[in-house]
Amino acid sequence: MLERRAAPLRERAVEELRASIVRGELAPGSRITEKSVEQRLGVSRTVVREALRQLESERLVRIQPGIGPVVSELSADEARQLYEVRAALEAAAARLAAGYADEEHIRGLRAAFERIPDEAPSSLDELLALKNGFYTALIAASRNPIIGEQLANVQARISQLRAVTLSAPGRQHAMRTELGAVVEAIARHDADAAFELSMAHVMTASAIALEHLDASAEDAA
Repeated sequence: MLERRAAPLRERAVEELRASIVRGELAPGSRITEKSVEQRLGVSRTVVREALRQLESERLVRIQPGIGPVVSELSADEARQLYEVRAALEAAAARLAAGYADEEHIRGLRAAFERIPDEAPSSLDELLALKNGFYTALIAASRNPIIGEQLANVQARISQLRAVTLSAPGRQHAMRTELGAVVEAIARHDADAAFELSMAHVMTASAIALEHLDASAEDAA
C-alpha cells in the first residue's frame, strides 16, 4: 500500500505499476484490473485510472476493447527500432559530453559510474536506479536536456526488456566495462570514441533483447 507522502499519489502509483511491468510481475499481454490495483496500492479508482492513462501514453499499457487495460507486448521489429533510436540518442549525448563537459561534469559522471557495482545487486530496482543516475549525469555533461527527454521516452518503451538485458549472464560486468570506456573517452574529450563506444554498448543490449524475443516467439509457436 502506498504511503500518503508529499509526492502526488498518481505519480507514485505510476512508478509502482511501471516497476511491476519492468520486473515482469505484470507480464506482457496480462490484464490489469483496476480493482486489484486499488487494493494493492490502497488508492482510489480515480488515481488508478490516471496512472493507467499515463502508462498508456508511454505505451507500456494498451486498452483492449472488451477486456480493458493490458500490459503491452513489443514485437521484435518494434524493439529493434527502439534500440536503434536509443543508440543514436545515447551516442549523441556521449559525443556532446566529450565536447562540452567541464571538470565538474566529468567528476559527476565518474561518481555516477562508480556507484554501479561490478556484480549485479539483488534488487533490479536498485540497478535500474543506478543506471538511470548514470544517464542523468551523462545528459548533464552533454548540456542537452532535450536528448534526455527523448531518451527517457525510449527507455520507458523498452523498460520491459531492460530487465532481460541486465540479468543476462555476465552482462553486469560487461555493461560496467562498456560504460567505463565511454566515461574515459568523454574525460579525454575524444568525441568520436565516446560516440562509437556508446553506440556499441546499446547495440550489445539490443542483441540480447532481440535474442530473447526470438526465443519467446519460438516457444509460443
